Amino acid sequence: MTELDLRPLEADDLPSLARCHARVFGADGARSEAALRWATLDNPAGSRGFVAVDEGEVVAAYLGRATRTWIGGEARSFVQSTDSMVDPDYRSGLKRPGLFVTLARAYFDHYGLGGDDAVHYGWPIESSWRIGERFLEYRLLREELVLVRELAQDDAVAGELPEGVERLTEFGEDLRWLWDRCADRWGAATIRDAQWARWRFLEHPEASYTALGVRDGDGVLRGLAVVREGEWSWPGALPLCDWLVPDAEPEVAQVLERAVRAVARSRGAARLVALAPDWSGTFASLQDRGWRVQPSPYRHAARSFDRRFSLEWLRRGWWSTLADSDLA
Repeated sequence: MTELDLRPLEADDLPSLARCHARVFGADGARSEAALRWATLDNPAGSRGFVAVDEGEVVAAYLGRATRTWIGGEARSFVQSTDSMVDPDYRSGLKRPGLFVTLARAYFDHYGLGGDDAVHYGWPIESSWRIGERFLEYRLLREELVLVRELAQDDAVAGELPEGVERLTEFGEDLRWLWDRCADRWGAATIRDAQWARWRFLEHPEASYTALGVRDGDGVLRGLAVVREGEWSWPGALPLCDWLVPDAEPEVAQVLERAVRAVARSRGAARLVALAPDWSGTFASLQDRGWRVQPSPYRHAARSFDRRFSLEWLRRGWWSTLADSDLA
């Protein structure tokens, strides 16, 4: 084995990266080259990724998915750690930091300590959490609670949207206006604008989403909900990926939530699952409409690179949904 080249991800690495992903995760868990490109090089918030290359072949990678996040009166980068992998032939044990830790440290040094990223975060599996906590300064933000809406006794008619709700196939500048009306109650949040929404929901190469909107008499967007289609890891459930409704407009929340249930029933789902901070108006609003709080298998970890924004600060003010993750 020659000395490995550790460096930022480049476009020419993508075929080799996809092969490495398949070797590590198997056919069922592998991401396509198109999905890897979408999450990194095609991301409008910028590419995040470090690779270890041996004689032209990617043998390890630490990848992230960046978002433009409004925090402290300015737009900064928050980055979810997504696909971290080491080819089985290049691994070493937990007790002796190996290639995974070496590559991850290079990634954090480049984008966090040496760059302008404010926060790196993720929902690591147990093995990654143990290594990250020990060697990479992963810290627990919270054990996630989810909101679950059972649909067996639902009175929403499957597939029939309530009056005033439409399926959205494009996003315009009024999405940012809607986000602005919501965000004044949050300390930090991904900026929901047309560019982000197109990339996140319309251009995703492997997942399909139904976006629902409520408009006022002038045609301006007053509420947004996005449901992911197809199978998901939660049995019998469809994920409510995003929910953007001002807390002061419960009439919008009511009609939009009915529409979400109608879509879920038309897809044969038994339940809906959503994620929102427990301090948020969304968390309370959905409970008022029959959603119930349940524990989840997700552990939310984070590392802040800005002393102004400690994990305690983030726990109290960072608003996020499943759309800020690769979980759905």
